[in-house]
Amino acid sequence: MGTIAETKYGKLEGIKENGINKWLGIPYAKPPVGELRFKRTVECEPWNGVRYAKKHGSKPHQFANTSEEVGIESEDCLYMNIWAPENAKNSPVFVWIYGGAYAMGSCSEAYYDGTNFAKEGIVYVAFNYRLGVLGFYDFTMYDDSFDSNCGVSDQIMALKWVKENIEAFGGDPNNITIAGESAGAASVTNMLAVPKAKGLFNKAIAESPLPGCVTSHNTARLITDIYLKRLGLEASEVHKLKTMELEDIKKAALYVIDDTCSSYPGMYIPGPVLDDLIPRLPWEGIALGSSKGVKLIIGTNHDEGTLFINKNKSMLPGGWKDVERMLRMNKCFDSLPKIHKLYDKFSEEMIQIQEIMKDRTFLVDSIKVADAQSEKNDTWMYRFDYAPISAKLNGLGATHAVEVSVALNNTKGEGIAYSFWRDTPEDIIKKFIENMHMSWVNFAKTGDPNGNLDIEWKKYDSKSRTTFVFDEENKVENNPAKDIYETWRDIKLYTDI
Repeated sequence: MGTIAETKYGKLEGIKENGINKWLGIPYAKPPVGELRFKRTVECEPWNGVRYAKKHGSKPHQFANTSEEVGIESEDCLYMNIWAPENAKNSPVFVWIYGGAYAMGSCSEAYYDGTNFAKEGIVYVAFNYRLGVLGFYDFTMYDDSFDSNCGVSDQIMALKWVKENIEAFGGDPNNITIAGESAGAASVTNMLAVPKAKGLFNKAIAESPLPGCVTSHNTARLITDIYLKRLGLEASEVHKLKTMELEDIKKAALYVIDDTCSSYPGMYIPGPVLDDLIPRLPWEGIALGSSKGVKLIIGTNHDEGTLFINKNKSMLPGGWKDVERMLRMNKCFDSLPKIHKLYDKFSEEMIQIQEIMKDRTFLVDSIKVADAQSEKNDTWMYRFDYAPISAKLNGLGATHAVEVSVALNNTKGEGIAYSFWRDTPEDIIKKFIENMHMSWVNFAKTGDPNGNLDIEWKKYDSKSRTTFVFDEENKVENNPAKDIYETWRDIKLYTDI
């Protein structure tokens, strides 16, 4: 197959490098600019002739401080990149959804490069979606001319585009795996419950998701009120956002997470809301059969919380006083003794809060998703326990996002995503690529992660809760988070205030 791909919207000319075909900066939707700001995604318009697809499209506007190089940001950001083996035909498809707290990230980051998947015979796709205020803030309670879940609608449109066009790039439209990490993994669990995403993919991988980061409109308004106050706007003036300069829109958003944690400890970052696109929390939709035809891998890292609450820098919550306030505000203060019982075994308050954040934010709701999906289709659960040398020296352990480089087989480069593995011996890195990355490759190809592991990764069910542990010596544990799950499973925080 050459580098000319004919989609339903027009022809694209890509690049051929070392047996890999690449198409960069492919538009999958109409630019969400002008009157389409704060509106859901509109289908891409066809073009005449051959469109060059040889360089990355603009990144979405970033709504959080980051140490990474940002590059060119634009509201016109709905682009995707595709990597494929030179002679791909009916090849399995792997679609990556980046993380970044629904506030930062893009598909053009070097550590999301798909070359190594293409070398394994897989067509790899990564796409941008709108972030922060433009993609996930909910203004519908003030003005119904705004749309909710604009970023979610971007993701649905991208998956629809892939389903309809990937055959032109050598991909099999009936063998699509979606995958992501953090907010990207939460997006994956959301897609499992999104009616409009049904049938657009066959398998899913969720690395460290926040499945509970979907709020009601009323709860979302608590955050949006904080944002408007920082912006100096009254609720009746929200229409001004449609024409406001982006720098002004972004500046106020930088304070929202800190202000939210101060006002409502334990509340999630601004993210999706429950509406017609996401009618139920992921595990609730899954239990009703929303993703019956989908196979799932889901898991978390041993020390998720350290990245957020390290060196006294707190995200949510900030300490035991915040925990107590959080429970009082949500009318579940009677849960405090059992929470203390679970975490008082850790000697320092900071470590206790790290564990609370990991369990409440990532682990317990991931188990809820795994329990529900395992009743509908094959499900596998994992925990990533290995702490690379740099992460260990920094007191982070097997922290949030530490596994992404080995899962995607991109371990060399500059930036925080690479720094975790920088001082780790090559043989250790190779082992984790052989284990985790190849499990993802096998899953994308066959629907089973086994094939390269030294021990069998058994399927998950809600009784045994079998969990594969990635470490220097892999192992399997049954129901390793039983006490944690039983403590948190019925505690509802900010579900609708």
